[in-house]
Amino acid sequence: MNNEEKFVYNDIPSSSTLQPTRKKRKLNGQQRDEATIREKHRMLKLNKAYTQLRLVLPVENRCKLSRIETLRTAVNYIHLLNQLLEVNNS
Repeated sequence: MNNEEKFVYNDIPSSSTLQPTRKKRKLNGQQRDEATIREKHRMLKLNKAYTQLRLVLPVENRCKLSRIETLRTAVNYIHLLNQLLEVNNS
């Protein structure tokens, strides 16, 4: 092992220097039910936002895109619109 390799291995933190993991909070039955309801509402709002985003994206076939496909398509569409604006401004 040369000096460069020793340097790389010495930079790796040992397990004693890593932060300890947090313990999860224990919830009673009512708190768990309320947390579940909040999570369901959060997911409903998130799914609604994805549906609205899919409606404005210019895709040929209207089959449902996955979340990651929706986000990638939106990013590509935004880049395309920016390029169109740059061409029109120059």
